[in-house]
Amino acid sequence: MEGGKRACVIGAGGFIASWIVTKLLDRGYKVHGTVRDPDDNEKYGHLKKLPGARERLSLFRADVLDYDSLVPAVRGCDVVFHTACPVALKFEDPDAVLKPAMDGTRNVMEACHKGNIKHVVFTSSGAAILFDPNRPPDQIIDESCWSDPEFCRKSKNWYMLAKTESEKLVCKLGDEFGIHVVVICPVFVLGPILQSKINTSAALVANLMNGSKSSYPNTYYSLVDVRDVAEAHIAGYEDPNASGRYYCIACSKLCKEMIETLKEKFPQYQYPHKCEGEITEGNSFEKISNKKILSLVKEFIPYEKTLVDTVTSLQEKGLL
Repeated sequence: MEGGKRACVIGAGGFIASWIVTKLLDRGYKVHGTVRDPDDNEKYGHLKKLPGARERLSLFRADVLDYDSLVPAVRGCDVVFHTACPVALKFEDPDAVLKPAMDGTRNVMEACHKGNIKHVVFTSSGAAILFDPNRPPDQIIDESCWSDPEFCRKSKNWYMLAKTESEKLVCKLGDEFGIHVVVICPVFVLGPILQSKINTSAALVANLMNGSKSSYPNTYYSLVDVRDVAEAHIAGYEDPNASGRYYCIACSKLCKEMIETLKEKFPQYQYPHKCEGEITEGNSFEKISNKKILSLVKEFIPYEKTLVDTVTSLQEKGLL
């Protein structure tokens, strides 16, 4: 038990956030979770069913674009986990992701400042690290790397731009307001889903199994289990030595390797059989360092278990 510590999770219904809430409740925290509509059981009913939720979870109706709605949610908390940001591989309208990422982050930090919150853990992304065409090909990718905002704009990678710029903003505001900010930058997050609907990352696995694809890309996917990502967030608060940003990656696998693992474990599904394109080496694990995150997550869940648990949760929810 954490002696009644109180945490706020902004965007509590999300994939990663739901697991943060789960693990906070498991540790005995009192949890404030912000959601758009606490009465929407289709979206948020899974939170109310978590062990400890009845006694220690309070859902607040809030929107990151509405500063006033955030103030009561963060009030009295020891730490705020800011996870809320729209996630999609492509956004047609840049404001669909840039506005909530930037204005929302500013509102959250100003609410924390008003509420005298001293600790914020921010969910960034590997997208804020990986996208820089000018990076030397032999450079090891780690927390010192940043995506190039100009490249993101020119290529219309609005999600990557939003994550890069909002991460810089949260750190700047943390310095201004005297708030200790720790940033977690997860790569492609897999693992069991708690929500009722499929999310962007689980959809990748589903689309490799449901017969919708005849071919697959000749590329590496940088992977991490959602449960490890949640642990990293909480350790980012609980570990007194935690500081700065953490590149949260467990492994990197070729799409072909993922399909082979899935075929072995779940042979009854229809998989793509044709590999397309030249191999992209940029995300191979030999070119990545996850040394720093290992101070927060001592041992990552094995990749095969992550894949199996992802598929099992999709099966249980009728999403595959």
